[in-house]
Amino acid sequence: DSSGTGHGSYLTFGQRADMAITGEVSTWRVAGASGNEKIHTFCPTCGTPVFLISVAMPEFIAVHAASLDDPEQFSPQMVTYTSHGHAWDKMDPALQAVERMP
Repeated sequence: DSSGTGHGSYLTFGQRADMAITGEVSTWRVAGASGNEKIHTFCPTCGTPVFLISVAMPEFIAVHAASLDDPEQFSPQMVTYTSHGHAWDKMDPALQAVERMP
């Protein structure tokens, strides 16, 4: 993951959800596990990841939780891609967990 940790924390919204993303972003593209292209965005000044969009599902946006003004409002609901996780980086075992995206 581009977060620099063993996992990445994202919030997924419909593109026109009640949120605003302001400022410039730079992008890079990569094929996801499905083979579909993902567009990752980051701050061009400091490199902080901001959000990503799947070309196959452009109506959704996955925002990096750490890029929020108030990340404390984030509460994990599930763990995805457990098949890619590291043994030393375990999330809350009470969370729903799936090996890949549902």
